[in-house]
Amino acid sequence: MMEMENTAAQLPALVVREVTPDQIPTPPDQAEARRYLDSKGAYEAGRLHAQAWAYQMVVLDVRRGELSFHCDDWRAPRQANRSYPPTGGLFAPFHWLTVPDVIWWVLDAGLNVEERPYLTCEQANDFLNRIAPLAEALLLNLAAVPGTDGFDWTAEAASAGRDITAACDRHQLPPVGRRPELVNMHEAVSVFPQLVQDRWASLDDVHLDEVAEDLNRFGLDHNPAIAEGLGLSLSEPDVALIGTRAWLYENRRKALGDRQTMPAAEFLRTHPGLVTDETSDAQLDTALQNAEQAAAAEGVTLLSATRGTVREVRDELRKQVLAEVDSYGAALKAAKDEVARHRSGLYSRLYRVLAWDDQRPTDTELAKRAQMSRQNVAKLYEHNEKDN
Repeated sequence: MMEMENTAAQLPALVVREVTPDQIPTPPDQAEARRYLDSKGAYEAGRLHAQAWAYQMVVLDVRRGELSFHCDDWRAPRQANRSYPPTGGLFAPFHWLTVPDVIWWVLDAGLNVEERPYLTCEQANDFLNRIAPLAEALLLNLAAVPGTDGFDWTAEAASAGRDITAACDRHQLPPVGRRPELVNMHEAVSVFPQLVQDRWASLDDVHLDEVAEDLNRFGLDHNPAIAEGLGLSLSEPDVALIGTRAWLYENRRKALGDRQTMPAAEFLRTHPGLVTDETSDAQLDTALQNAEQAAAAEGVTLLSATRGTVREVRDELRKQVLAEVDSYGAALKAAKDEVARHRSGLYSRLYRVLAWDDQRPTDTELAKRAQMSRQNVAKLYEHNEKDN
């Protein structure tokens, strides 16, 4: 059974960064908020107090291994507080696809939360130290994604994250530990080896990530034998297949060994001529064979070396040509418009000069100035005479 490498050797030991009094803003005033509500909004000074949100949160910096307490400024507009922590790091996963560098949980506290008012500095630090073991369990159970600097979830890490969510709840729910409805990819493979496809070992990162997402979203539903083998009911809430990306990358690493690899699309882009915008659909298979032979000559194994990849690169080249057509067409139109503008300006001024009764330049001089033939100037003069 292929298990994933944990992150113990790759991440620093967890450090709790306790908060200081100056980092905890004075909480909203209950009396001011009540006065605002009782006045039905007429008491403007109480508006911010009444509209204060759950602005306290727990933040886990995955890369630094730091657990800290953060407070938004409830007196400022919410959008002004969104530079930190990053919006994408909120621990509310619907699908377990990425591990943010910074993960955070909102504390379910507030003026109207009887079970949990806003935390003081002392209470915040006490809370951080109480949940520190959960944050440490989350970090230690993340799975390294081979060949990258990223991490993937495991059922154990995700469960620790959910225990932190429970601790942040107004009812301060106790930890549950490993959730049985979260299934690790290696566990799924152990009870249903038919899940594994040979082609996975030859996919590039882009296509492997697509497989990882598909497995994460639909792997259990499409393969009920996994749940059956693990004694799991698919009707369980929040059931999910976890750690698919790390498992797939490790599976590919073991299958390819020390071979030098390169995505076929990248190889085609860096070797002009193997496929061009003029490559027809009938020539795609030949282009693929030529690319594989050229790569083999360089000691390179191509990933995602398929007819579809060749077509994608060919279509990219065609899009580039069409974009150039758009660019040249726009430039030509602009040039024509500019010529028309200059011609209109030139002719209007020539007609004015030709209307002069005395001291009018000769046709030859005007032709030289206007960068045109003397005969054309004469024709303009005749046309001007007829109009007058």
